[in-house]
Amino acid sequence: MQDHDGELLARISEDFFPRVMGEDNLDDWNLAQDFGEFLLRIAPEEVIGHALLARASRHLGQLERATEELKLCRIQAKTGELSAMERDFLLSFLGKEEQLLSRPNSPA
Repeated sequence: MQDHDGELLARISEDFFPRVMGEDNLDDWNLAQDFGEFLLRIAPEEVIGHALLARASRHLGQLERATEELKLCRIQAKTGELSAMERDFLLSFLGKEEQLLSRPNSPA
């Protein structure tokens, strides 16, 4: 990855990731979906792309895709090389997303 790409990712992560992954609050969930797909293209072994796609898909009403992305996250939580902190965050994220998906009319 070029230095410019790294700088761009660092700038995005300052505001974007906390709003998407922490607060679950974003004005443009299509952007989150596009960014998740981008991350999977450049780093397919990283779970964050699947997590972004799961959350964005839920907000966009694409519940089947959200469920499939959560399954992929769950597999990586079990088999991936994650730190304890990353695994804890991921398991908490998965629990919240699965709970939200199980509610009727869950996109929001």
